[in-house]
Amino acid sequence: DARGCPSQSQSPPGPRPCFAMSAEASSVASLAAAIEAGDWETRRAALEALGRLEAARSDPAALPLAVAGLEDEDCHVRRAALGAMVRLAAPGDAQALDLAMRRLSDEDWGVRRIALSAVGELALRGDANAVAAVATYLGDADDDVRVAAAAALGRVGQEGDAEVASMLLPLLEDEEETVRQAAVRAYSLASSPGDQVAARRIAAMARQDEDLDVRRAAAGALQRLCAPAVASAAATAA
Repeated sequence: DARGCPSQSQSPPGPRPCFAMSAEASSVASLAAAIEAGDWETRRAALEALGRLEAARSDPAALPLAVAGLEDEDCHVRRAALGAMVRLAAPGDAQALDLAMRRLSDEDWGVRRIALSAVGELALRGDANAVAAVATYLGDADDDVRVAAAAALGRVGQEGDAEVASMLLPLLEDEEETVRQAAVRAYSLASSPGDQVAARRIAAMARQDEDLDVRRAAAGALQRLCAPAVASAAATAA
């Protein structure tokens, strides 16, 4: 990984084990055996397959396998374990949410990014602890982490929470267009419906941002925030 996820093997990844390509043909037991005995590539592939395995959602042995992978020495495996845990845990699962929040401080940027997405998926809207944890990463040095933090904050922040909306303001002017895209979507979700100040700010981005994808994201955010007539008025005023 170019940004600091050295694998236990420095050789380029080879073809994925067959169970990674056909998750439905696998069983939780066979994936558990692969996780236990395999090298890092096999462990990663098995955990990815576990997350896609429909039968795993009703198998009580599945979620503990994903949780155990969060402590793996290889960051690629930890990333896969987090992804599997999110798919297997129910929204609001306090234990899974706590485990995801612990991974926010992982040394690997990719694990932090997936952990932020996991918090956004697992936390209930308005969870103050989740909001505080996610907000810490809005200023992360890695732009992918900032994207994930903004998106997660949009999901866990309470609609109309002025404090959450204000946290996102600096990211509306981030140098990276992907961050601005995520931020404007999250900002619209955190703002109160019909908020004219927020609408004008978003409308200005829809008209003036240098990046086409950001302008499109802002236009979509404006439609979510306002009724069509209000959105049109805000765009005209901007």
